[in-house]
Amino acid sequence: MPRSFGSNPVIDQVGVIFDFNGTLFSDSDKQEKAWRTFSKQEFHRSITDDEFQNYIHGRNNNFIMQYLADQPLTENQISDMVEKKEAIYRNLCKEDKSHFHLACGAVRLLNELASRQIPRTVATASGKTNLDFYVSSFQLEKWFDIQKVIYDDGMIPGKPNPDFYIRASQAIAVPAKNCIVVEDAVSGIQAAHSAGIGKVIAICPRNKQEIFAEMPEVYDVISNFYEFDRFLLRM
Repeated sequence: MPRSFGSNPVIDQVGVIFDFNGTLFSDSDKQEKAWRTFSKQEFHRSITDDEFQNYIHGRNNNFIMQYLADQPLTENQISDMVEKKEAIYRNLCKEDKSHFHLACGAVRLLNELASRQIPRTVATASGKTNLDFYVSSFQLEKWFDIQKVIYDDGMIPGKPNPDFYIRASQAIAVPAKNCIVVEDAVSGIQAAHSAGIGKVIAICPRNKQEIFAEMPEVYDVISNFYEFDRFLLRM
């Protein structure tokens, strides 16, 4: 049975928190290609699909770099490696102009949330450089208070730890139990659930929904943001 969504859905304020990569921006192919290219160049090793699922998607860069290196790294080493990988990624995004836009239905949904003044923010494992890249490229300030966006500043334990979503709910001043989180990664779903989020919605293509549908942490699964309408009706 789905968990209850706040003590009084008529009175309680509802908030929406979005993951970004693979969620508001369908960039999983670019992320994977960038990680594969970087890993070959830096560590002379390949990355398996299982590794992407369990050790890369949704994780922060500090964790990923030390996992790929299979040894401790200094902050400077991690910082240099992250910039190399992200430069590859950003170039891939800019080169694929036909797909360099927000995910299907996202603009419509964000406009609706903004018009109804529903509290909302982003909790992303991306660092500041990529966040600035997204804000500039997609004009995210039209829908979000950028000061309330939670990103990897090097101080927040990465997903699946709950800290990203605890901070995000605090940023929009809505209790976690009254928040909806939209995620595309197992680690992110686990993080949201551990943070006490009221409803965790998984978003992914229909041919990949089975893995999320079987997760007890997941309230529902959608394939695009037009399908979010069924939650809007209850807000």
